[in-house]
Amino acid sequence: MRFKKREAKRLSLDITPLIDVIFLLLIFFMVSTTFISSPGIKVNLPKASVKSKTIKPDSIEIVITEKNKLYLEGKTIEKEKFGATLAYLQKKSKRKNLIIRADGNVRHKDVVYIMDTAKQAGIQRLSIAVTPKDTQ
Repeated sequence: MRFKKREAKRLSLDITPLIDVIFLLLIFFMVSTTFISSPGIKVNLPKASVKSKTIKPDSIEIVITEKNKLYLEGKTIEKEKFGATLAYLQKKSKRKNLIIRADGNVRHKDVVYIMDTAKQAGIQRLSIAVTPKDTQ
């Protein structure tokens, strides 16, 4: 008896849909990722020869412009209301770090006032933002 030989089917795996899904995921993560950027408030930070550390997202940020205008978390605030607002914000969010972005021409006593008020509000760590010397 002669049997007909069956041809063995060749199995192949089409990876085109897999590549499409991977590219879509890559595009999704690239678009949805948040980047830490400098605030929109123009401040001429002093220069220092220090290594930059990453900014922790759980930090409160205060900006002092050259004209002594205060911005707490990007919103203008009066100097008289700063202490109470900072204490409320710190208790509400439980954030213990404060980043001070003071213009290089701001008087020293204004920065000291911010630091003193922050300590009274319960802030435990203070950081002063600077620009590295090797960049402009």
